[in-house]
Amino acid sequence: METAKVTISAGPHDRHFVPIRTRIPVPPGARSVVLAPYMANPPKKGYIPAPAMVAQLGERGADGTAEVTFILPYLARNAAATFQITFLPSQADEKAILAPQPDGDIEITISGTRLGRYHADKKWARPFLHPVMGPFGHSVTRGWPVEPRENESQDHHHHKSLWVAHGSVNGVDNWSEETGHGKQIQKQVLSRQSGPVFGVLETVNDWVDNSGKKVCEDRRKWCFWAMPQGLRMVDLEVEFRASEGPVVFGDTKEGGIIAVRVATCMDVPRTGRITNADGGTNEPETWGKRSPWCDYSGLDEGGNEVGIALFNHPKSFRYPTYWHVRNYGLMTANPFGLSEFYGDKSRNGSHTLGAGETLVFAYRVYVHAGDVVGGQVADAFHGYINPPSVSVVP
Repeated sequence: METAKVTISAGPHDRHFVPIRTRIPVPPGARSVVLAPYMANPPKKGYIPAPAMVAQLGERGADGTAEVTFILPYLARNAAATFQITFLPSQADEKAILAPQPDGDIEITISGTRLGRYHADKKWARPFLHPVMGPFGHSVTRGWPVEPRENESQDHHHHKSLWVAHGSVNGVDNWSEETGHGKQIQKQVLSRQSGPVFGVLETVNDWVDNSGKKVCEDRRKWCFWAMPQGLRMVDLEVEFRASEGPVVFGDTKEGGIIAVRVATCMDVPRTGRITNADGGTNEPETWGKRSPWCDYSGLDEGGNEVGIALFNHPKSFRYPTYWHVRNYGLMTANPFGLSEFYGDKSRNGSHTLGAGETLVFAYRVYVHAGDVVGGQVADAFHGYINPPSVSVVP
């Protein structure tokens, strides 16, 4: 089929396995895309070409363009590279697979290896992703109380791996599971898509009080990237809507629009270390502080050094977020608990959403080998908020 060329410019950051989305003209009938390094002249003897990249092709629009998404393996800072795009009539093999289960859960695998399961059964107080498997085949999140493992801590039973919650929504506690707590009920699956580069799960969830009365709703979009070499990357967008009237997100430290409880072996009293974008280390230097990202690294159950970082996107409300992060293993992005974070009751971090209004948050979960330095967390963050530029070559 037809071909085209694009040039990718790294900008001021080293690029390691960065997802890239761009729109380009696409011929009719194309169902998949392959990108290979473009060479204007024949290669020299002994030249070993870089491997081709498979791209995921979106729906072709009326203007003849479509979104092309791929993962750039590496590009040095300030460098540029040109790739030849070949459009193919056949579908590419799916690597990010979202498989529905009989109980309504979604099992997620990446290149045949388990990432985790999205639990949304009504027996739970709220949906969550559990486990979150790391690069060496061990979970980077705690198993208890869902699937307990040996030598785990057993505190805060509402800390279920990776989840969305807040402790005061019109006064309703939708964080804990104490007496009178609220719940989140998944009402609709808008999209469940597997693909060669990413898979998507998009849902609508009702936030209700203890009697079942609806308070508000959110539209939640998960993007599971088919990362190579054991990396794991998940994007989450949450859009709250004041569907039942005004909604007050209260000022409390008890919450996290994205929240993680790391594996017990990775917490600070054992082998762990918390680091934020300013170099703050562990709870005394990171709790209640604003930062665009926070990382929790330590040894997994196999003794391998791994980490899980949360990145906050600038389009989020109150970017950069505040962090409710604890040495015992909790890490959450909480933009509302200002009075407690500053230790000043005159500071009110609550926010009122008018009837029908929306509030948007966006995050990336980055699971890596090594610590915050070895895992190249800072560069990975810029891959999220400042991706390389792409231009179509005439």
